[in-house]
Amino acid sequence: MNLFIYGSGGTGCELCDIVDKINVGGKRWRKVSFVDDIRAERNWYHRDVFRFDEMLSEKEDFECVIALGEPAFRRSTYEKLSAHNLSLATIIDPTAVISSTANIGRGCIIGSHSFVSSNTKLDDNSMLEIQTVVGHDIYIGRHAVVSSCSVLGGKSHIGHESFVGLNCTIKEGIRIGDQCIVGMGSSVFNDIGDGYIALGSPARPVRINETHRVFKPR
Repeated sequence: MNLFIYGSGGTGCELCDIVDKINVGGKRWRKVSFVDDIRAERNWYHRDVFRFDEMLSEKEDFECVIALGEPAFRRSTYEKLSAHNLSLATIIDPTAVISSTANIGRGCIIGSHSFVSSNTKLDDNSMLEIQTVVGHDIYIGRHAVVSSCSVLGGKSHIGHESFVGLNCTIKEGIRIGDQCIVGMGSSVFNDIGDGYIALGSPARPVRINETHRVFKPR
């Protein structure tokens, strides 16, 4: 089985490092490559770079993982891969601690030294970055991203396509709606409705997430 990492940016390179650690423990993938229709280089971070159509022409068995930090792009890429009935790999760093009762969906990514507690569900294609702490009975929606060093209290809820920034703290039992952005360093003590950008400590909604984009185009 081969692995294609969709996206060769910073997240893709971090994912390569996780994949290398997994392969040391017992060669899960024969070959690991990037898929990127934008990057000009055909070799990056010691990996071959394929175009999407080239990946579809691959003769050997393969699976894919989406290495994009923008929730909207995670969703659109997931839909693109699903339309071709492509298999999605779930990638968990060997240093992560995952409860045996946690439910991890397909295409999820869990970064190094993260912790996922009991009865928690990560829905398909969600991503936990480095050193995230996810308490018990939490739901994290499809295509959502929880950034490094964030802590989620038990029984909280992160909606589909939402983004929790670096070093955030979410109080137990809090509900964050779909397509929300919680700014870095925020502390969330109250529910946030669908489609809001919230900032501060305590976090307060400041405006509607009209563009559905976390990162500004460069």
